[in-house]
Amino acid sequence: MRPLRWSSYLVSELLKPVFLIFGIFIISISPLFMTVGGFVWPGLQAISDVWGQMLRPESLVYTNPTSGVERSLFPIIFKAFASSLSVLSIALSVSFFVALMGTIILWHGPTRIYKLGLSSSSFLQSIPDVVFVVASQMFLVWLYLETGVSFAKFSGAGVEEAVLVPALVLAVLPTMYFFQSMLELVEKEKQEPYYDLAKSKGLTKLSILLKHILRNMFVRLAYQAKFLISIMISNLLIVEYLFENFGMTSFLLIYSQPPVFFVTALLFSCRYICF
Repeated sequence: MRPLRWSSYLVSELLKPVFLIFGIFIISISPLFMTVGGFVWPGLQAISDVWGQMLRPESLVYTNPTSGVERSLFPIIFKAFASSLSVLSIALSVSFFVALMGTIILWHGPTRIYKLGLSSSSFLQSIPDVVFVVASQMFLVWLYLETGVSFAKFSGAGVEEAVLVPALVLAVLPTMYFFQSMLELVEKEKQEPYYDLAKSKGLTKLSILLKHILRNMFVRLAYQAKFLISIMISNLLIVEYLFENFGMTSFLLIYSQPPVFFVTALLFSCRYICF
């Protein structure tokens, strides 16, 4: 029975990327089935033409919908991928660091403040993601108009492209998720027998937190990483669109020809799996 179970598991794992690629392909060619008059059958030739283009990635081009100019998809899509990855990485690092510092600070504070921080993070998470993204951008614009000082680039292109501000806006919601998760996990760790044992030995609260609780908390927090990153990637689309960054969103929403959409969505999926 054991070899059969292992073989079944191996087959299921190997089939996952196949189903993923097939699903992305179906979504990519879905515009071929839609016209102004409704759904139509584009024919096998049209579908096979798209598949043939995908098999020749070096010949793929994207068309600017405004100017109609065609450009080669590679290697410029890797530049867009690097831009999106930079924003996502900075946002993930900032959100984790801020949440960790907030957890350590509240750990030293009064119990009432600690519980207030936990309930506040729970309330803020109930607000839709897009509200945070739009509100953060409006606040930055208001701050610039009131002070006349630009602390960082709000938008740009090429080497002048904004990275820090979109990353900070993207980090708002994950910070609250990290913060609430860390506080809840710390509370769970306080119920463990080793916490009372450490206190009885005279260890300080900070020492217990840094040497014992955080180590166990990080292990449990790793299980939530996929969920948090999926939220960040979905919000990344909104952030890049609002800040006009030349990232992966451009190829998903603006230059959305079926082959271009397929390659972009596949890169997005690979980035999610790698994280």
